[in-house]
Amino acid sequence: MVQVPNRAMNKVQGAIKREGMGRRLAMAIIGGLIAAFGLDLFLVPSGIIAGGVSGISALAAHLTGLHTGMFLFGLNLPLLLLVYRQPDRERALIATAGLLTFSVCSILFFPIPSLVDSKIGSAGIGGIFLGLGIGIGLRYGVVLDTLQMPKLPQQLSYLLAHLKLPYIQILVNLLVLTLAGLLLGWERAMYSAVACLLALETGRITTSRLPLKREIRIQCASSAEIAQGIKAMMGYEPRPPVLGEHGEENPLPVPLETDELVYLVHVLEMPRFKSIVWSLDPRAEITILHE
Repeated sequence: MVQVPNRAMNKVQGAIKREGMGRRLAMAIIGGLIAAFGLDLFLVPSGIIAGGVSGISALAAHLTGLHTGMFLFGLNLPLLLLVYRQPDRERALIATAGLLTFSVCSILFFPIPSLVDSKIGSAGIGGIFLGLGIGIGLRYGVVLDTLQMPKLPQQLSYLLAHLKLPYIQILVNLLVLTLAGLLLGWERAMYSAVACLLALETGRITTSRLPLKREIRIQCASSAEIAQGIKAMMGYEPRPPVLGEHGEENPLPVPLETDELVYLVHVLEMPRFKSIVWSLDPRAEITILHE
């Protein structure tokens, strides 16, 4: 087994943690920028309400004449405070950066007219970009719109279940679209429904990890150490490398004495995954399948 000194291990872990933190922070900012791009350059200028907190903010901006970003930040602030109550300060910092980017960019984009003249085009493109930005943010721990998320955070889901309100997400979206129809006209409400559905579906696809994962096989002499290191730093568990008689996966846990480890890793996390493996065992052989 390859032994790595504790001091060197701590340095490697610190560097990997900083690299992962920087990547998550950058993706949170990108997600906020994309969401603001779709909301304030397509939906809001065309009078289209996408539902969720973004839709409530756009509707409030339409009625008051204030910036959409001001309402975005104010309405999402309770969830941000909920995140800050958790011990993970890194997650709170990333959530703050993403939400601030979304709000500030929304304010900066506010005076710009719609980039598309067609209402259906604005609804389609704006809904896709909004859902993409929200999905990217959620993928990296940022909640840009609580009511447009394909799945709610654990704390919020527990709260809604405790209050006996499991369908509050759907009910609020329906209420927002109904208000949009009453205040802006039912034609715009129809476009708003299209934008809302596209945002939800795009967010669901973006947060779905399976299509973007690759199987990685590791041949090494220190499998136990690598498995423990990857679990501690990335949360991944090794998959069973041996198939059953009919091709199904063996449900039993993987013995750490094996010389081969199999993982299913997201493509964006591959560089970090490889650096962790090679820092623990420089002689390890990594094979990427289905790439």
